[in-house]
Amino acid sequence: MPNIAIVWDFDKTLTPDDSTSQVIKILGYEGGEDAFWKRITKLTSHKKSKWEHVLGSHAPAWMYSLSQMAEDRGVPLDADFFKSTILPSVKLFPNAIKFLKTIKAIEKNEEFKSQKIKIYHFIVSAGLKDLVEQVFPKSLIKRTFGCRYEAVREIREDTERIQNIPVFCMDETMKTRSLFEISKGSFLYKNKPVNKRVQEKDRWAHFSDFIYVGDGPTDIPALSLTRYHGGIGIVVYNPKIKDTELKKKLKDMALDRRADLITAADYSLESELFHFIKARCIQIKQRYEAENFDQ
Repeated sequence: MPNIAIVWDFDKTLTPDDSTSQVIKILGYEGGEDAFWKRITKLTSHKKSKWEHVLGSHAPAWMYSLSQMAEDRGVPLDADFFKSTILPSVKLFPNAIKFLKTIKAIEKNEEFKSQKIKIYHFIVSAGLKDLVEQVFPKSLIKRTFGCRYEAVREIREDTERIQNIPVFCMDETMKTRSLFEISKGSFLYKNKPVNKRVQEKDRWAHFSDFIYVGDGPTDIPALSLTRYHGGIGIVVYNPKIKDTELKKKLKDMALDRRADLITAADYSLESELFHFIKARCIQIKQRYEAENFDQ
């Protein structure tokens, strides 16, 4: 059964904000969210010498720092905390959920049903999985991949202590791993390693049936992987931001041919983004019709 996998980044793609910054804001980092991220950038950009530049990994640094801040306040970074305290402040771009539902509903078309084609949405985010996956109706997103903590409560001398242990850090490279987990269907099983070889004919979703949607440089490896194997890559931007740095970033990505489409994060059903994704789904369906013509 053919599966179309539409893979979405989250922060600055489906939402105009950074969801992790909302956690930092509510926990109350001294100096605010900008100061927190500047500190992380400084920590991960250390130069050992004039001739050797050692670049640290962003995700472990911020996850550790955030865990320490939460532990000092006795806060468990778990789904219950995110739902009760953070979720109300996370806002999607207008019409985003209706957009996703309408794309998903294309599979109900008789021509798609005749080819047994299903359409699935995935989230692959460097944000917090236990927060991001609560933003959407459960039936709408097939799987959310993202950074995750395990909150452990310990009783010492009649005092409860909370430890927030980072158990999964998502970065640019891990995003590509997530794409392989989707393609191979590894995410469906607890004990199916992603590095196990799966023949192309046995894949849960072929990369040629992938659509990856992100917002910028951190999505480049995933965009490149998707496009290299015949899928489609899309970059979106917030049209309300008048930023020369943003314009330069988009221009560089266009010149480097990083994506098949660079367009506004407009989730209306009249947008270029909607019509492009819908057209790609139809194109995939037509390919299967041609391949199965004699059957």
